[in-house]
Amino acid sequence: MDEKIIIERCKNGYSEYFEILIEKYEGMLYKYCFYLTGSQEEGKDLFQETWLKAYSKIKLYSDKYLFKNWLLSIASNTYKDWYRKQKRWSSKIKNYFTEDKMNKELASIPSKDPLPEEEFLFKDISKELKKSVLELKPHYKVVILLFYFEDKTIKEISYILSVPEGTVKSRLNQAKKILKEKLEVK
Repeated sequence: MDEKIIIERCKNGYSEYFEILIEKYEGMLYKYCFYLTGSQEEGKDLFQETWLKAYSKIKLYSDKYLFKNWLLSIASNTYKDWYRKQKRWSSKIKNYFTEDKMNKELASIPSKDPLPEEEFLFKDISKELKKSVLELKPHYKVVILLFYFEDKTIKEISYILSVPEGTVKSRLNQAKKILKEKLEVK
């Protein structure tokens, strides 16, 4: 069945058709969410949150854009919101704990290193590159992932992130420069 028809039926309240969209895009979206977060659990959370938002906002979807790009846009924006909250929380935690207590708490947080079963997602890239990409600031990481891992054009990334094409190019160049410097040092 044509994707436009499926989406139109979803917009008209036939929620069972949304499952078809989930089945079609779940692998791509989970992989992208995992790359963004660098964690299986956080990737699952982002994946689920993205689908919930897509489901609740399906009536706002315009077919002048690819549905895949619309999903990636939701995932990227949800990740940005999550990252901001994490950053705020980590700055607040400093005010509530002594340095010793804070170090104990932070040490008890599970590692973000991928589990062995997650390694297959990165089979095409070296460990050093994977680690370097995951360490990038979010606005650089998102651009790198969309351009190199999702094969999106500058124009598509511009739409997904709701930023001008020039900003995408600038972030992409800066991210490549940062990655090059990190990888040359190792």
